[in-house]
Amino acid sequence: MAHIQERKNKQGRITSYRVMWRDKKGIQRTQSLEDLESAQKWKTLLEQVDHDTKAAEQALVRSNSEKPPLYTVCDEHIQRLIVRPYTTQKYRGYIKNHLSPIGNLPVDTITDTDMIQWVKYMQSKKLSAKTILNVHGFIYSTMETAIRLKYREDNPCDGKYLPDDDATEDTSTFLTMQEFTTILEYVPGHNKLAFQFLISTGLRLGEMTALTVEDALLDANVPSVRVVKSYQEEHGQWVVGPPKTPESRRTVSLPPSLTAQLEQHVKGKHPDDSLFTSRDGSTSAAHRTWQRTWNAAVKTARDKGEVRKSPRIHDLRHSHASLMIEAGMNLFDLAKRLGHKSVTTTTTVYGHLMPGAHFKAANLMENILSSKPSQQLA
Repeated sequence: MAHIQERKNKQGRITSYRVMWRDKKGIQRTQSLEDLESAQKWKTLLEQVDHDTKAAEQALVRSNSEKPPLYTVCDEHIQRLIVRPYTTQKYRGYIKNHLSPIGNLPVDTITDTDMIQWVKYMQSKKLSAKTILNVHGFIYSTMETAIRLKYREDNPCDGKYLPDDDATEDTSTFLTMQEFTTILEYVPGHNKLAFQFLISTGLRLGEMTALTVEDALLDANVPSVRVVKSYQEEHGQWVVGPPKTPESRRTVSLPPSLTAQLEQHVKGKHPDDSLFTSRDGSTSAAHRTWQRTWNAAVKTARDKGEVRKSPRIHDLRHSHASLMIEAGMNLFDLAKRLGHKSVTTTTTVYGHLMPGAHFKAANLMENILSSKPSQQLA
C-alpha cells in the first residue's frame, strides 16, 4: 500500500510530499511531488496497477495526454478514405469488435508493448493469424493518419510481433469437373446454368449476381460478358456498386456450349433484367440464396458419399482457375481473366498448381550445367 509523507522545512511549513511504496519486486521506492493533489494522483495510479512503477508512469503520461483516443482517430481515418461502403462497414466492425483493449488510450501514448498485448488479446479470442493481420493492418493505417494529423511522431505497429499463419493446409478447395458435375446434380434445375457459368468464367458471386442481360455479349465475334459492377453488402443490405478493384472491370470470354445455353436462357428477357435469378419467376438475384442453394447441394452429395470435399461457392472461382492452368493458360492471362490487381496475387494463390514450370526450370538448369564451357560462353 502506497502512502504519502509530508516534508517540512525548519519552520514547520510543508514544502513537498513524498509518495512511498514497494514495487512488484518488493523494493522500496519514493517519489517527491510539489503538491498534495499530484501526490494523491500518483498514489492512486500506483494502487490501480498493483504498485508496478513503469505501468504507473505510463498511466500518468496517458492521464496528462491532450491527444484524442484511438477510437476517435479511427473515425477520422475512415472519413479520409475513398473506399466502397462495404469496406467502411468492415472497418467499423474491426473498431467495434477488436479494439477494446487499446481503443480508449490516447493515440500518442500507444506503444509496441501495447500492440503486443493487443495481439495476445486477439489470440485469446481464438482468432486466426489472418484475421489478426487484417485488423492490425487497419490499426497501422490509422496510426499513419495520426502521424499526418500531428497526433504522434512514429508508428508503433512494426508488425514484428505478429503471429505466423499457422494454417496447415490450403483453405481453397479445387474441384475437378467430375466432382463439380456430381454436385450439380443436386442443384435445382432453375439454378444449374448459373453454377455452370461460375465455374466456366471464374467470376465472383457478387459479379455474377449483378449481371444484367445487356452485359451478355452473345452476338460478339468472341461471345463474352462485361463485368462492370458487383453486388456488395452495405448497412446490412445487398446493393449494386462498382467492382472490387479497377482491374475487376473486364470482359470475360464464354465457351461455345455455355453461349448456346445462355442464348436460350435470355429469350424473352429485357436488357435490364438480371441475367440470373436465384428463384424461378423472380426478377432479381437474392445474393445469399445462391449460397444456401450451393451449400445444400454440397451437403447432399457428401451425405451420399459421392464427394468428400466441402467447397464453398467461392471455390468455383478457384476451381475455374485450376482447370484453366491445367489446360495450359499462363498466370498473366489468368490474372486478367480473374480481374486480379496484380499477377503477384495470381501467383500467390495458384502458383503451386503449375508443377510443369518447376520441371521446365529444372530441365533448363540441367542443360546449362551439362553443356560445355564453350557452349555456355556462346
